Amino acid sequence: MELHQNICPRNCYDTCSIVSTTRKGVLISVEGNPNHEYTLGKLCPKALDDVKKVYSPQRIRYPMRQRSRYSGFWERISWDEALTLIAEKILDLKDQYGTALPIALNKYSGNFGILHNAVDGLFTGIGATTRAIGSPCWSAGVDAQTLDFGTFFCSDPLDMAKAKLIWLWGVNPAWTATHQMPIIFDAIDQGAKVVCLDTHFSATAARSHQFVQVRPGTDGLLALGIAKILVEENLIDPNLSNYTLGHEEFIHYLETEISLDQCSQITGVPISTLRELAVEYGQTHPACIWAGFGLQRYTNGGQSMRAIDTLAALAGHLGEQGGGVQYAQFETWRFSRALQNPPKPLKQIDRLININKFSEEALNCTNPPVKMLWISGRNPLSQDGNLHLWKKLINQLDLIVVSDLFHSNSSEVADLFLPVTTHYEHWDINAGYWHYWVGVNEPAILPIGECRSDLQIAWDVSSHLNKLVPGSCTFPSSGNEKDTLLRELGPEMLAILSLEKPEDILKGPVRAKFPRTAWENRNFSTPSGRFEFFSIQAAKANLPPLPVFLPPLKPSSAAPLRLLTPHHYSTINSQVYSLDAPITDFILHLAPELAQRYDLVAGDRAQIWNEFGHLDVVIHPEFGISTDLVIIYQEGVRNNSPLNRLLGTPLTDMGHLCLGAPGFALNETFVNLRKQ
Repeated sequence: MELHQNICPRNCYDTCSIVSTTRKGVLISVEGNPNHEYTLGKLCPKALDDVKKVYSPQRIRYPMRQRSRYSGFWERISWDEALTLIAEKILDLKDQYGTALPIALNKYSGNFGILHNAVDGLFTGIGATTRAIGSPCWSAGVDAQTLDFGTFFCSDPLDMAKAKLIWLWGVNPAWTATHQMPIIFDAIDQGAKVVCLDTHFSATAARSHQFVQVRPGTDGLLALGIAKILVEENLIDPNLSNYTLGHEEFIHYLETEISLDQCSQITGVPISTLRELAVEYGQTHPACIWAGFGLQRYTNGGQSMRAIDTLAALAGHLGEQGGGVQYAQFETWRFSRALQNPPKPLKQIDRLININKFSEEALNCTNPPVKMLWISGRNPLSQDGNLHLWKKLINQLDLIVVSDLFHSNSSEVADLFLPVTTHYEHWDINAGYWHYWVGVNEPAILPIGECRSDLQIAWDVSSHLNKLVPGSCTFPSSGNEKDTLLRELGPEMLAILSLEKPEDILKGPVRAKFPRTAWENRNFSTPSGRFEFFSIQAAKANLPPLPVFLPPLKPSSAAPLRLLTPHHYSTINSQVYSLDAPITDFILHLAPELAQRYDLVAGDRAQIWNEFGHLDVVIHPEFGISTDLVIIYQEGVRNNSPLNRLLGTPLTDMGHLCLGAPGFALNETFVNLRKQ
């Protein structure tokens, strides 16, 4: 038996440390690493299914070429054939248009890790290309916290155990961050109260002391109403003037513009509950707010996040152990977003398009047009909106390449499928955006079939390009994965990890050298060095300088119901990890009163639809959901109609500042309902 260190690369809060066991080169089991301070030897069901995933008969093991798009007729080809097709197309397009701009990359974080970013380096080595920028996940919240605090940073999640009051606001860790729940339970054992604020009664709400139901998209107004009561009850920090900027202007806004009656009416939260929440939050120290990604996926999401941040500042919870506002952080994220790219020529300027409006903006690229697309670490045909525009874009492309583990909605339209390795088959360094642990991922087994790592594929494409036309790609053409990995640990990263030399990371996971408590000295990274209620940066970006309430989009008579699509415990976006007993129907969760209004009962087949299309569903009445809302969890449904067929591409109010483009206002989707 041999033991190996691995780290789960999924886009998840937990980024689990794993110990895998092999016997004679075969992966036989995975378990949590007991030496990891955060995950403490435990894994979620998604990771526990990894052995089955690695050896799944559905996994693609060889390069494949599809005879015609959507046909499903795939034939095995050699790597040399696949790489030659790619290299020849790249060179042909560069020759035809005099630039590499017709070549586009649509990549995101289906897998974390430095070496997964090799395809980015390859595209840089090709020349000026068309790239997707921005994020479908957290853009508005990232900008909001950067405006308020100066950078994107949060306390160590273990710090939450010291809180006496925890507000879980728009987050469902019982399903999506399971390792945080024991920390929350530790706080409860020490006398903490947990309040869940959400649009519907979740698995986390069931484990909380109190559930406060908030109408979708009104979280910012709820925060402003609570802030107004903090001021009225004189529950604000008397030292505000020492470490904040613009609190007088913000308080004046609360006093003159925020009505508690309107706040209650719009948010659906009774005034008595507003007062109870405000007084308890103002009087209890330390108090922690954990704000989830979902509450900023509205057209007013950034403003909502800024309003929530003000509560911690007003009540004096910033910098206190166990207090503050938790969202996520960039500080160790750099370990998953690094990879030293080849230097760009001075005149090389990539064409950047919003990842959330990729098809639309790619179609608008006419000089030159987009003619080749590489999809990596993403499944846009299962996640993006405006599928009709995606179909139009697909029709104009000469070549579509998908690199993945399994076939997906996106590979249905591909010409070439490049099979990639799992994290049990390649080297990498991985870190997350929640806790502060960083670790090496070592291969436990040889690649299955002819699968290759993202780094190896990038080297191979570069090699083929340079064989056909010497000097046509500046990305390396060969190398050693482990050596490449260790070179990425430069002096700055070694200092952050308190390591003397890169090889020290091979000993096991290391916690980055950051404070346990964010802003413990109340010195912020904003231009003023203070927490900024009033942000000049926001004003320069044509945003309100103060956190204000901007209403979310409203439904229409044609589509009166808001559709929410939260994560399910068994999936992360389109990645499905349970390979047994596939689900074939979308389950529509809705209030019993709403079901009755449409003459529907449990188990009935129905249809939701809007201007973009329709979706067949099975009715599941459920208490704890408002009558203007329907929910479909992102489960692994094997269905010819993808859930995202109902999505347009509304954008959030923020995202430009840090990520280059606004986020996806996913929760601004509206539908109608009818019985089948």
